[in-house]
Amino acid sequence: MAKGEKPKDEIWAVRKAISRPNYAVMELLLQKSPRTTRELYSILEKRFTRKTLIITLRELSLDLNVIQPTHIRTEKGYGLGYRLNPKMKDVVKGVQKLSKIIETVIQE
Repeated sequence: MAKGEKPKDEIWAVRKAISRPNYAVMELLLQKSPRTTRELYSILEKRFTRKTLIITLRELSLDLNVIQPTHIRTEKGYGLGYRLNPKMKDVVKGVQKLSKIIETVIQE
């Protein structure tokens, strides 16, 4: 275990995948996939810094395999874009459903 790293429990992957910037990217890709890197930056630049988004895309694609890089046809040729891993679509929808359930329990 690296210095400063916390021990992993049963839901460490869920916590890592649904951090605020990670979830924002997954939610956008759930609505429309694939999206170019520039498109993701332009939509999320008001909520997160560019550095955070670069780290987020790297983490989601390389470390977690949540999003998959793909080539997208643009006006200037082909560009880099991302699409949501098909298995993760169900996970994102499940997280949204669980969030609604938890909100109703909290409000009771």
